[in-house]
Amino acid sequence: MILGQRIKEEGEKRGWTQNDLAELLNVSRQSVSKWEIGTAYPDIERLIQISDLFQVSLDSLIKGDEKFQKKIKVQNPQVGMTFWDFLSKRWWIIFVVAWCLAWLLPVIVHAFK
Repeated sequence: MILGQRIKEEGEKRGWTQNDLAELLNVSRQSVSKWEIGTAYPDIERLIQISDLFQVSLDSLIKGDEKFQKKIKVQNPQVGMTFWDFLSKRWWIIFVVAWCLAWLLPVIVHAFK
């Protein structure tokens, strides 16, 4: 069963119209209509609200809809940071290190003379 059919059936079980569901979710009736016919999908916040309203798990809502599952993008956390990632985020450290070296180098050279 696809997500849109599930939303429609669960709403009908409760006697809710598209307008009723739209008001409960703070969206337009057109959004609910698009979800039901499968031309659009609710965002994750709306999915959570829908699962709470229908008292079903998120898993049971989306598991049967393969098309929707493919649209969901899971971002894997990056384990390490490359040198270039470090530089792009911490570029200012280069200036601090350069300033420290410019200040310390003459002191070190003078100490060894």
